[in-house]
Amino acid sequence: MVRVTYLGPEGTNTHAAALALHEEALREAAQGGAPLEFVPEATIRGVFEAVAAGRADRGVVPIENSTEGGVGPTLDSLFELSPVISAEYVAEIHHFLLGRGDVLLDRVEQVLSHPQALGQCRGWLAAHLPHAAQIPVASTSTAARLAAQDGRSVAIASELAAQLNGLTVLHREIEDLEHNATRFVMITSEDAPPTGSDKTSLVFTTPHERGALRRVLTIFDDAGLNLTRIESRPLPRHRWQYAFFTDLEGSRHDAAVATALHRLQDVCGTVKVLGSYPQSAQRALPPRGDAEGYASPGPTG
Repeated sequence: MVRVTYLGPEGTNTHAAALALHEEALREAAQGGAPLEFVPEATIRGVFEAVAAGRADRGVVPIENSTEGGVGPTLDSLFELSPVISAEYVAEIHHFLLGRGDVLLDRVEQVLSHPQALGQCRGWLAAHLPHAAQIPVASTSTAARLAAQDGRSVAIASELAAQLNGLTVLHREIEDLEHNATRFVMITSEDAPPTGSDKTSLVFTTPHERGALRRVLTIFDDAGLNLTRIESRPLPRHRWQYAFFTDLEGSRHDAAVATALHRLQDVCGTVKVLGSYPQSAQRALPPRGDAEGYASPGPTG
């Protein structure tokens, strides 16, 4: 049994990403291969702790959204805990307005969703539901569950959440920006073997002095490495000090990357490799349940 934990509850986009990351394994399980169990965790930290403690073999969490930016709890957990990134999944995220079949939009009193989803649909809500209060809740799936209990509420969530909660899709793709995408990562106890088309994630800290970050960037440039992302994040318990989360093309096993990582030790206070893994092509999340497990989030096989 392969145990996969994810930021839940059932029906979230992270749940759909976890299933998508395991499409091949789900097919093999349906044909008699090793079964999989998908287990939700209430928090991102909980996903990391489950993998670190061996209660789960893998975990799936969001790390970055093209509209709202980096996901702080994921970055903090990568810095502080032991699991590493072994895969990524980049998916276009579409938001759907869900409600009970008898709901009338002009009588809707509140719109429920995760704060990021509300933010990504701010313009649409102002144009179409200006009279409704926007109520942030723990997840889009929680919003769908609450909307199923109240005919005066609607939810912004996924089609999967609509199926799981018996709701009707009232409006499709209500996000304000086209090509709204979220990057998800799978965490395990060790990173993936090189494929020739890889990405390495790392985090480093620098002395609080003039030119420190420039010296680090020079090392990457001298090695001919392409940085695809760099983001600063405050260090927990260290006021006005920051860690820099960086993605670069290549595996830590490549000579150029290995040399750069070695040189970083001389100019950085901390260097932690967060994983090397295959680069992902952007895909859309599966829109509905199907025979490969999207309608059945429990154990399979």
